[in-house]
Amino acid sequence: MERKVRGSILNSYMGFITKNWGNEGYRLCMSDIGLWGEFRDGNYYQDAIRENILRWISREKGEEHIIECGKYVASNLGILSWIVRFSDPKTLAAKFPRNFSEIYSYGKIETVTDKDGEIIIRLYDICRIKESCNVWRGVCQGILEATKTKGTVEETKCQLDGYKYCEFIIRY
Repeated sequence: MERKVRGSILNSYMGFITKNWGNEGYRLCMSDIGLWGEFRDGNYYQDAIRENILRWISREKGEEHIIECGKYVASNLGILSWIVRFSDPKTLAAKFPRNFSEIYSYGKIETVTDKDGEIIIRLYDICRIKESCNVWRGVCQGILEATKTKGTVEETKCQLDGYKYCEFIIRY
């Protein structure tokens, strides 16, 4: 299966870059990864573009910014970010699998929400580079922040280390 991602995710990453490093950061990233132009939210693009943007952030600005990028993606969902404030992490996590399949053409997400105060998120065939794992950690942290919920996110398994999936446990 060809790995593709919607332009809305790429635009979120580029929005994070612009917010933190201005139009010059945007220009440098696009130039360094060999792209010009804009991404259309509803169109699909090669997932390698997403990975290259994350690698650029890590290489040029520091690995610590990848988690912040994930938080940015989770908290800058347009009108959805306003609605999210009236939800809870468990409700949002239950919607992850369907929402994921609308944005990515590959992989799958499984959520386990049957325990009070804990959510398990498993990502199958999604993370091929460590930056992807870290951006997902940031997305999980961003959901806690967007719902104004105190908690922690721990990566307990990583497909890059030989597991069948990456696993994050959100405790709140």
